[in-house]
Amino acid sequence: MRKNISRRYLALISILLLLAALVTRMAGSDQTWVDLAPVPYEMKVPADIADRIAVEDQAGSTGQDFMKQAYKDGAIGVVSVSYQPESGEKTWFMTAYYFLESDLDKTANPDEVPPYGFKLITREGASVSVTGPQDSIFDPSTQDGKNITRLHDILYDPKSYRFLG
Repeated sequence: MRKNISRRYLALISILLLLAALVTRMAGSDQTWVDLAPVPYEMKVPADIADRIAVEDQAGSTGQDFMKQAYKDGAIGVVSVSYQPESGEKTWFMTAYYFLESDLDKTANPDEVPPYGFKLITREGASVSVTGPQDSIFDPSTQDGKNITRLHDILYDPKSYRFLG
């Protein structure tokens, strides 16, 4: 009788482990990668809102003194990422900057907010930094508010990015 219980217990554990692996695999498949070119990284976003994300290279930005200054300060690439709500015009969500780490470090003043966001990843002497909204863009109870919250949750997580080099 004790062997029957042990076998049943082992079978139950095996089934639970299999289900856990299946759930983990399914959870990973509801994410997709958004290319941040010319910043040589991709950002992992929820698949159901990926089509609401637009990436715009800021190299040709005219009339935006801040972007011009970023390139003067040594930016190699700058992209603006926007979100298209269910209704209305798309809105800025984040900016990603790509610098040589030494150039990015020169812009930092310990007594001020970093002008080019939070340094997220440094790889082979180059860094990517990101900045996003400080407050909620949409009412948090709306679907757009929930989507932005989901995006914000991954914005500053280095595991949400992968290098494309």
